[in-house]
Amino acid sequence: MCTRIFNNFSAENNYLTTARNMDWATQMPTTIFAFRVTPQNPMLKCGTEIENEHSLIWEAQYSSIVTMVGTEAPFGASDGINSQGLVANLLYDSGASYNREDGSSCKNLDVLRWVQFVLDTCCSVSEVVAKFSKEAETQIQLIGGKVPGSNKKASLHLAVSDLHGKSAIIEVHNGSYIIYEDPEFRVMTNEPSYAKQIELNQFWRWQWNDKNNFPSNTLPGGPFPSDRFARASYYLNHLYDTTSNSDSLTQSKSVVMNASVPVNFKSTLEKYPNIAQTLWTSVASHNNLTYYFCNARTMGEIYMDLNKMNDFPSAVSKLIVVSENDEHEFINHELYGYQNENFTKTVDPFAMTAVLADK
Repeated sequence: MCTRIFNNFSAENNYLTTARNMDWATQMPTTIFAFRVTPQNPMLKCGTEIENEHSLIWEAQYSSIVTMVGTEAPFGASDGINSQGLVANLLYDSGASYNREDGSSCKNLDVLRWVQFVLDTCCSVSEVVAKFSKEAETQIQLIGGKVPGSNKKASLHLAVSDLHGKSAIIEVHNGSYIIYEDPEFRVMTNEPSYAKQIELNQFWRWQWNDKNNFPSNTLPGGPFPSDRFARASYYLNHLYDTTSNSDSLTQSKSVVMNASVPVNFKSTLEKYPNIAQTLWTSVASHNNLTYYFCNARTMGEIYMDLNKMNDFPSAVSKLIVVSENDEHEFINHELYGYQNENFTKTVDPFAMTAVLADK
């Protein structure tokens, strides 16, 4: 239902971008949050909706811009970028399972707060991997809730990338974290497991390989996750090196949108309910600390800049991009261009005690 790519072909030129599609069967209310963290204004956050002795508690160390599902609590953090150039993306994973045998001795983290925890506390992919390794000082058990505005279980896996050119994908099976960390692992879709995706993609990589005496440049054109994985992988590995940050952003956007599903896509395949329309696309520049958001149902493109955090009206600010009225009709707000100054004051949705703006 989603596709994510990390374009690091020109790491030596510092043109690093991550792009992702968010797909869902129906429209969802969506809000972008900005968190301005300073030593004078730390934000203490909780990993579960109801605080208890098993809740993971953390203090935000970095500012961030995060897209969340929902316009009111409970929210679900979907993806974003922090002030250290770390990007985190959550994608649907039908095979995810969170319960651990030793869960009673772990700290609980709602999977819908996973992205926020990572962006608040980590500055690199290596640091994220360390937090979820078997040797981590604090063992973390993910707990699953429901996707806001839906009755569907939040079954998810995580991808992270940074300005050092590193990328990692983390799946969760029976509470254990399976981590894929390799320069080649730059494309991610929903299913099957990442290990199986790599195996399937070997066929296509051979077809495109210069060593193949009978190469085929045909591509699977369907909406299935494995089809989109192959398309995104093909195009990402057949790009000229970028010559500018703008080049990298537009390359990444065009590749990931090539793996999108059209608005109002009508699937006749009832056996495959996980094929869904693309709701929005985000593109993040690791080096320039800019975050772009493209709503598939509007013609506008907006962006936020972490270099200009003082343009946000408060320590915690929000911008509603898709709302829902009393008749349960979705309103896709027509927004264009730079948005820092158009956010409004709000409170931290994951705070232990709500932190008012302009503290």
